[in-house]
Amino acid sequence: MTVDPITRGWALVTSAGVVRLGLGFVASLVIARTLGPADFGVFAVLAATVAIVGTLAEGGLTEAAVLRIASGAAAEAQARSRAFLWLRVCVAAAVAGGTCLLAEPMAGNLLGGVDAGLLRWALLGIVATAASGALSAIMQATGRFGRMSSLTVINTALTAALAVVLAALGRLDLLSALVVLGIGTSLVTFGAAAMMLPTGWRLALPSRQQLAYEAARLFHTGRWLWLASLFAMLTANAEVLLLNRWAALPLLGAYALALNLASKTDVVNQSLYTVLLPGVAQARPSGYLRRGLLRSAAICVCLAVLIPLAEPVLVLLYGAEYRGAAPFLQLLLGIAILDVLLTPFLLLPLAYSLPKVLAGADAARAITLVVVAIALLPGFGPFGAIAARFAARVAGALAVGVALLVSGRGALQVQHTEAAGIAEKRPAAAAHVEPFQRLN
Repeated sequence: MTVDPITRGWALVTSAGVVRLGLGFVASLVIARTLGPADFGVFAVLAATVAIVGTLAEGGLTEAAVLRIASGAAAEAQARSRAFLWLRVCVAAAVAGGTCLLAEPMAGNLLGGVDAGLLRWALLGIVATAASGALSAIMQATGRFGRMSSLTVINTALTAALAVVLAALGRLDLLSALVVLGIGTSLVTFGAAAMMLPTGWRLALPSRQQLAYEAARLFHTGRWLWLASLFAMLTANAEVLLLNRWAALPLLGAYALALNLASKTDVVNQSLYTVLLPGVAQARPSGYLRRGLLRSAAICVCLAVLIPLAEPVLVLLYGAEYRGAAPFLQLLLGIAILDVLLTPFLLLPLAYSLPKVLAGADAARAITLVVVAIALLPGFGPFGAIAARFAARVAGALAVGVALLVSGRGALQVQHTEAAGIAEKRPAAAAHVEPFQRLN
């Protein structure tokens, strides 16, 4: 039986995603057990900060570059890829460097007294990840999903192996986690990716004119998705930063572990988005919403089975000191189920080519999460953070629904294609992510 290229690519990326989750689980298990709840809480604060700053440093370039590179001829693809790589690294370096200069006031005033030196090391990892992520995006754009997937496995396997070695030697602490598991593994991945580029491709710096031209084109395409990504990343990480102001570090560490585990739920959908993105121009009409809901329902059944297993699994794997994370994990899995069910509906604005609606929905989620979290965290701690996360999901869905009604487009009127809607969704190819996210 012949397998079409999209299905074959999706299978490769999904398989690599599953392997990444398994290896990332090993790494996070070793780190959480070695650091303990208090230091793991610090690790979580640094992770949330890097995730938000890293999204700012991405500049909306990656998704736009995948679309632009995929639409060009071979010669154009090479020139566009080279310009994208340097733009991605330069923007990341500028944002990370500027943030490093503000590390002292950020650490003291915003992050609850986290060591400024550790924060700087964490921010430097953004640049290394930008370089390796750019090459991974180039492989995605040129349809080399096998090579892209192998980078995922190389990166996460190296991270897990080094975490085990450092723990065995008694050298795994916050600094080694940042430098070795963050920066070091990204640089090795970049080297491996450079060797996997098509024969004859060069990474030399393009002319200033070409960089300026490509920057204008990429920003024009990606600016709204960049804004949406910023709000989405803020929604994903804001409660950890806010909880850090009102909760003790051990409690924050328990909640961060529960959030880390609950986030491992959408590898299948995200890998599908990754594969469909380059093929947006060849999309065919399909029942996007119906198929999306059916796929989401099947995933939700699997997630529901995990809820009663949360406490015994946590105690078995992470130790009794993390028992307090169990109720947080159970509630967060319930929100993850809601997320999966809402995803097809929340992508409808892209099916209508309305990225502004997506940005608006993400803004509604972020604002709602921050407002509700500030109101509830002082009295309810992590449970207030979970309530804020739930309220944010509801607010985002309502924002999309209202926007579609105002624009005169109902949910059943989808006339665009599944691939076109999915293509502009922020892809989550594993090798693009920031250092801490690879441990998820």
